[in-house]
Amino acid sequence: MVRKYFYVFLVFLSVTVKGQVDAAFLKKIKSSVTETISFGKNDFKSDSQFWTMIEDNDGVLIFGNNSGILIFDGEYWKSISLPNKSSVRSLLIDENGVIWVGGYNEIGNLKKDDFGNYYYKSLIDQLHLNNINFENTWKIHSINNKIVIRTFKELIVIMGKTVTHIKANQAFTYSAVANGNLIVQDAENGIYLLNKNGDKLIFTISSKDLNNSLITASLPINNEEFFLVTSDGHVYLANLNSKTIIKQKELFEKGHIDPINCGIQKNDSTLLLGTLSSKIIELKKNGAVNKTNISFNKVKNTAILNFYKLKSNNIWVLQNNGISCLDFNSQYSNIFDFASVYDILIDNQTIYIATNEGVYYLNKFENFNYQLNKIEDLPGQTWSLTKVEDEIIIGHNDGIFVFKNNVLKQIDGRTGFWKITPIKGKKNSFLASSYNGLFLIEKEKSNWVLKHPINGFEESTRDILPSDDPNTYWVCHGYKGVYRLVINAEYTRVESVEHFTTNNGFKSPFNINVVNYNGKIVFTTNNGIYTFNKKTKTFIPDKTLNSILNPSKNTRKLLYTKNRTWFVQDDEPGYFNNNNVKEIIKAPFSNLKGTFNEGMECIVPNNDYAFFGTKDGMFLYDIHKFNNQNTFTSFSNIIYTKGNQKQFTPINSSKNIELPNNSDILRFEFSAPKIAPYTQTQYSYFLEGLDDNWSSWSTNPFKEYTKLSRGQYIFKVKSKSNTGINGKEISYTFTVLPAWYQTNLAYLLYILLLCSIAFMIYKLIMKKIENEKRKTRLETLKDQKLIKLELEQLKLSIEKKKITEDNNHLELDLIDKSKELANYTLLLSKRKEAFLELSNDLKQLKDIVKNNESKNKIIQIFKKLNQNSIGDKYLEIFDVNFERVHLNFFKNLKQIDSSFSQRELRLCALIKMNLTNKEISHILNISDRGVETARYRIRKKLNLPSSESLSLFLENLTINAND
Repeated sequence: MVRKYFYVFLVFLSVTVKGQVDAAFLKKIKSSVTETISFGKNDFKSDSQFWTMIEDNDGVLIFGNNSGILIFDGEYWKSISLPNKSSVRSLLIDENGVIWVGGYNEIGNLKKDDFGNYYYKSLIDQLHLNNINFENTWKIHSINNKIVIRTFKELIVIMGKTVTHIKANQAFTYSAVANGNLIVQDAENGIYLLNKNGDKLIFTISSKDLNNSLITASLPINNEEFFLVTSDGHVYLANLNSKTIIKQKELFEKGHIDPINCGIQKNDSTLLLGTLSSKIIELKKNGAVNKTNISFNKVKNTAILNFYKLKSNNIWVLQNNGISCLDFNSQYSNIFDFASVYDILIDNQTIYIATNEGVYYLNKFENFNYQLNKIEDLPGQTWSLTKVEDEIIIGHNDGIFVFKNNVLKQIDGRTGFWKITPIKGKKNSFLASSYNGLFLIEKEKSNWVLKHPINGFEESTRDILPSDDPNTYWVCHGYKGVYRLVINAEYTRVESVEHFTTNNGFKSPFNINVVNYNGKIVFTTNNGIYTFNKKTKTFIPDKTLNSILNPSKNTRKLLYTKNRTWFVQDDEPGYFNNNNVKEIIKAPFSNLKGTFNEGMECIVPNNDYAFFGTKDGMFLYDIHKFNNQNTFTSFSNIIYTKGNQKQFTPINSSKNIELPNNSDILRFEFSAPKIAPYTQTQYSYFLEGLDDNWSSWSTNPFKEYTKLSRGQYIFKVKSKSNTGINGKEISYTFTVLPAWYQTNLAYLLYILLLCSIAFMIYKLIMKKIENEKRKTRLETLKDQKLIKLELEQLKLSIEKKKITEDNNHLELDLIDKSKELANYTLLLSKRKEAFLELSNDLKQLKDIVKNNESKNKIIQIFKKLNQNSIGDKYLEIFDVNFERVHLNFFKNLKQIDSSFSQRELRLCALIKMNLTNKEISHILNISDRGVETARYRIRKKLNLPSSESLSLFLENLTINAND
């Protein structure tokens, strides 16, 4: 089963071609089905109970519902409320195009302003109806240049400025124009005729003759006679001249009466009646009644309140909950929409349909009706239908079946068959294409027998076509390319298999189909159409077909008939006439684009009609209606925004409209009322003065432009339907005014300003020239002074150089003296140290010597040493010399702290000379500890942290002083 369904979705499938079908039968089918377009509350955004409608001269539809007036131009719905917010029960457009509106205690006209927008104008004051409670206006008629408004209480007859009131005996319940007369029913007395002066009713038929029933519809038979239909379903034949009435028939059986609300004449022979719960009933002139017309099955709501017939003869159905349109002019009919359609077979005025849910068949196309049946006990995927004599062979996911005389029978028990193909030269012998190969199937007398599989080929054979050579077949696989099979004469096995892919001329092995095109075998691909060259065994492009059909698109279906060639290309159907291959017709079928079953595209054509099988069901197209009809495109609104304010412009294509320069957005809204809503409408537009080409077709019914520059423009728009109807091009000329700074006066001011600026520039240039001359003279004088200054500076530099040399010499001399001072200080320290050592030695010697004479001699030596000791005198000399070498050193220290003693200043000088503590202690005649203590006191006075070097600070102090 997995393998079966794998091939179902992955194999690229071929299509079924059916023969010609009787045109009269197809016309009968087409006339049996009417397309219905329905609208609900989500579409029109208003109350869903509708009472009346009209069509204006442009094809715009105007409805009356409980909310007031609803206008539909095919694209936009717009609501207008009456002054008293009442419902609108009656509408009329008279011979002069004036639209009359009737509400509850309200009568007026619907008019257009210069901008193309409808607005309501009440006539209550003009008609002097202010204080009259006439309640709902149920009907408005135009007859003999008079407007007649019917309410329950009276008739209001308007002729120019004259208003006549005709009171009812009980209540006026019905009125209609029949054979040039206005007939009115009074519920108490019967039927009256309005006289030609419009001021009197003429009694005609008594209520007793109508069994006191209320009339709801009338149908003219001839100039004198007409049908009258009552709400309880009685049909009467009335004659106004003889004032007689005869009961013809009853529409309902006793106990099954469905109130009839309204009626309208569909054509010369048919009256449509709207009921409360049975939708629509057809009444013929000959008295025939049809309650089951399939055309009305798609009318969603059963309660019909009114009808309206358009100029196109289409009929709108006004319902209790929504509105629907019966499109009798549709170019196509959706005959069947219950399932996805794979194949269609028409046999003896019965249509068989192969779908994903089994086989359906339609028959008994009579009285605008048909029956839909389904072959029982055959659910699931049905691929093909083939007529063999009086039997229908069905290719199905569950096997091959035979359908005859409403009896279904399976051939053998094997499953997964696409279709059967006749074998040339073998009567009653067929090839059965399966999901995994071929089988031989034969009809023996009245029985079908599945003989045996044909060995040697096990691929899916859905797309198979006999070759010109005997027992030879082409098989296309959706993903594997093309096979050519040669089967033996007994059809028991495949003798040879040739496999063709990209090595044989194809650009891709995917999506290849084989087709017999007018006796020639061709292959359709993603890259054009090919034929087979037997000599080279390669596939070459078919020049003729590729020149007609775009080779860049995938032609998935190609069907040749006597007059036309049909195709499906990139899921879009169309045809070209065989005698006019240059014209490709696709527009009428654009609504089918994207709906086909890929690989199972189904088309059954006739000269006048064509069936299409799609995912959305089965469609029947009337080809004769595919003429290039023309209708009007119209503007709905032209709006520009200025800041946050929306403003409308007059809709007048014959005049040039001026728009302000500061418009932010210019929006064109357009519609094609006579195309929509019966089919989808597309638009193309072109702004002359800005655009280079027409835009591509789009369903958007508007175009916006932002910040248009000043200038004259012509906006053009055209429309088309998806069934080939073209709307005439319309244009709108407008001018975007220049801003104040773009006017002629502004340009004159610009010229004057430029001239003034040029004159000022000239004056400035001349002034600048004078300034330059003056500057040149000043610069000459300045240069002369500079030369003098340079000479003086040269002298000064020479002198400065000499001074510098002298300073350098002094510095060198200072350095020498500093060195001498250092040497002297060191020598002094050494001598004092030697003196101390000598004194210490003598002291020791004195203590050792015992002889007095020797001791006296030693004492004498002490006296001489003390007389020549190094004292403060020498230190004073050191201070003087140090101050000479290091100018202001002691002064700078006293500036930091004035409490420095001479001894401390001397210690700082010795530290600056980088003498050790020991050397300093000798010179100052203090201990090493005394030196440390003195250093500590100096650091404290200088506020030096412990991390900073005292000698480095004193060195820098000298440098700073020098600086």
